Amino acid sequence: MKPLHKVLMVGTTFVLAAATGHVMQNSANSGLQEAQAPQVTREHSSPALDALHSEAPAQATTAPDLAVPPMMRTPLFETDLAAALPTDAPDIGGFVKPACAAPQIALAPAPLASVQMTVTAPCLAGQEAKIAHAGLTFPIFLSPEGEWTGILPAMSPKPQFSFDFGGGEITSLVAEISGLENVNRIALSAPAQAGVSLHGLEYGAGYDGAGDVSALAPRTADTPLGGWMAVFGDAETMVQIYSAPANMSDIRLEMLAEAVPETCGQDVHAQAIRLLRGVAEAPAPITVAMPGCEDAFGAVVMPLPDFPLSLASAR
Repeated sequence: MKPLHKVLMVGTTFVLAAATGHVMQNSANSGLQEAQAPQVTREHSSPALDALHSEAPAQATTAPDLAVPPMMRTPLFETDLAAALPTDAPDIGGFVKPACAAPQIALAPAPLASVQMTVTAPCLAGQEAKIAHAGLTFPIFLSPEGEWTGILPAMSPKPQFSFDFGGGEITSLVAEISGLENVNRIALSAPAQAGVSLHGLEYGAGYDGAGDVSALAPRTADTPLGGWMAVFGDAETMVQIYSAPANMSDIRLEMLAEAVPETCGQDVHAQAIRLLRGVAEAPAPITVAMPGCEDAFGAVVMPLPDFPLSLASAR
């Protein structure tokens, strides 16, 4: 790792106390227990997802006082979204629109109290959809065949996942998750253009080291090495969630914001949500004052609160 040096122009606010900013020039073992199958029920919500979203304030002057803080093979639930898409269209000029298969959603348990999701929607091939959960929005992109599969970390024992395929119809599924008390997580959401990345630096690792878990080296949910990173994003939003077994204690958490022309001389805003042994904390806003454009190189590094040792070492 290349040397770091202090930048006096950097100001940050987050959770307990102001963190010290740095500029970096050019710039995982616990056994995993397989979760029990989630019990899922189907709910339809209103067309809006406003209640599930929590936007970070434009400028955070104070922050919440935080207490310092295997793979699935058989789908367990499928839902038919027949109400979401019409199957027939009016006969116009002797032509009838062919029937369109409704999206299918299957859920199955994943390691570290997560949920594997499989979406099949042939009539929406290549399109973007969104999944909302715990105030976070996860953009997903269907394949040319109209399929998507991925793992979402649960942020509550009975997580609700709302699927928006466009057209104003929202379908919500509620699952029951076991083992969440054995997991610590931190979710970081920020505008995509902010160039923000979350790093879980395990066992004293430095940037780009073997223990640097990030979007560039996310691992998988069933890794035997320690933690893993879930990454979702599109042109507007980037969401990163680092998860680790709660009995891991040697983890350093940091946020890195790239100092580039798009962000130099401006405040970069993000939001963090921590989950400690199954208990989610309130969203915490983060504000980082970036260096001026005459010094738009490297990245500003902001330490985040570690997972509490008193909790991580309990039991």
